[in-house]
This record gives sequence, C-alpha cells and structure tokens, in this order.
Amino acid sequence: MSINDHGEEVSAPEFDEVIYNRLLDKTRGVADKALNRLRELSDQLPAGTVEQVERLHDNPVKERRKAARVKDSSIPVAVQMVDIPGEGGTAIKDHCPTGMAILLPCPAGPGTILRLRMPPEFGGKEWMTVEVKYCRKTEEGWVAGCELLSEQAPI
Repeated sequence: MSINDHGEEVSAPEFDEVIYNRLLDKTRGVADKALNRLRELSDQLPAGTVEQVERLHDNPVKERRKAARVKDSSIPVAVQMVDIPGEGGTAIKDHCPTGMAILLPCPAGPGTILRLRMPPEFGGKEWMTVEVKYCRKTEEGWVAGCELLSEQAPI
C-alpha cells in the first residue's frame, strides 16, 4: 500500500510475473549477443577486457566491480589530497566509468578524498574527486583503488 497525492491509500499494481520473465529472457539474450560480439572484437580491445565482462555477465551479484576496468599504459595525473597543500605527480594504472586505480608515492587510507587532474593532452580539463577504497604496496609504489565521486568519467 502507498499514499497518493490526496492522502488516500492505494495498492501498487502487481507486476505480471509472465511479463517480467519474458522481459528478463529478452534482456539475457541481448547481453549474450553483446558478449559474443565483444569476443569477436577481443583482438581490438585492451588485454583482459573480455574476461572482466565475462565475469560480470556470469555472476553479476558476486563480482565487486560494476564495470570492466581498462588497463592503460600509465597516464600521468596530478593529485591533491584534500586539506593538504601541494600537488604531486602520479599515474592512472587502469580505469572504468566509475573509478580507477592510481599509483601513489605514499599510502592513502580507505576513505581518503583525492582530487585528480590529467594533462590536457589526455583529455584533462577539470579536477575529479575520488575516494580511496583500498591501497596496497606494489613494486612501483602504492596502488589505490578509487571510486569517482564527481560526475565526470575518468577517460
């Protein structure tokens, strides 16, 4: 039950299970066709992209990521930590529509807010705001997995 604009109780219309299942089947069919097309184009995509999409397709509930991450050669990026003056240089290791992994010279704890800006030649125009979700030590430095908080996609 819900309340309409006039304060009256109204029942929500029940969604027909047959229609729902038909719609779900059609959606699965479209997803299967898209995945098959990606497999055909795999030689034109960055390494690992098709495998990530397959994991998302096969078990979307278990997969943590909402979108496939695309590995890039290191793209330079300027980094500012909120409330800490100065700017440091680093690089984007991979990216997706909702976030990125960046290489940092020092660790940043989960929840740390960073502002990033790519050089203009890489499409950078404005500062992007990200939140660190994890940070781990690698041979190159510290890699921080970040979620994009601003509306602008990383690349």
